[in-house]
Amino acid sequence: MKIAIIGCGYIGSALAITFSKMGHNVTVTTRSPKNLLPLTKIVQRGIIAPATDEKTTAFLLEDNDIIIVTVSAPSFNDYENTFLNTAHTIRSGALNITQPKTLIYTSNCCVYGEQNGQWVDEGITLNPITTEAEILIETEKVLTSIESFGWKIGILRLSEIYGPRRELSQKVKYLSGKNLSGEGAHYTNMVHQQDVIGAIDYMITHNLHGIYNIADDDHPIRKDLYEEVCTKFQLPSLNWNPKQKRYHNGNKRVSNHKIKSTGFIFQYPHRIIS
Repeated sequence: MKIAIIGCGYIGSALAITFSKMGHNVTVTTRSPKNLLPLTKIVQRGIIAPATDEKTTAFLLEDNDIIIVTVSAPSFNDYENTFLNTAHTIRSGALNITQPKTLIYTSNCCVYGEQNGQWVDEGITLNPITTEAEILIETEKVLTSIESFGWKIGILRLSEIYGPRRELSQKVKYLSGKNLSGEGAHYTNMVHQQDVIGAIDYMITHNLHGIYNIADDDHPIRKDLYEEVCTKFQLPSLNWNPKQKRYHNGNKRVSNHKIKSTGFIFQYPHRIIS
């Protein structure tokens, strides 16, 4: 298959390597020459361009069978341009494509917002509590609207990603000695990098479309998770400050039942403390 990956950060780069090894013809785009360099000898084509570049997007949509959008924003101020404007660029390009394609977009579980610790599935009413979440919801709507052109649209709502170079031990070491806001009482929703890649591949090979949560089976509260890491690696306990206002995306437990009901098996269903 000919696959275009728009945005080659943590997930996109790993996905490009995986698909190239599987024998697919892979084209990648990124804003960063640094991200592209390791992929130049692996993928068929690498392009330095923002995801909002109309000419590049038109080429990718015409030349590939599968379009995978794994963009990430460098800061909160860049959310609208990175996500929503990218979606509009893709939709505009899709208007001129006569052959319908398959598009997979990696969204985020922050769209569920505040759910007071309850379980959430793909059908629950969204309750965003940040501007960033509202932008991601609008992005999903724009991309989903491309279905009216005959396209198949898959949206994966990702939990917090961990894995190689994002080990929990490294995160806790970084936080050691700092005052963490809140009490650490919110549930955690996480997923291993390889399960994100596996889910995207599964969506393609099983011709799935629609919205799916990608989260592992474990949902300890953050304080307990970090304390487990500290115990395993003999790190000092972290300091929590209930009086310090914290930025958060709401308290919820993200259900992975829908994707598992299709037959998808998580490689890492339980949190790996490494």
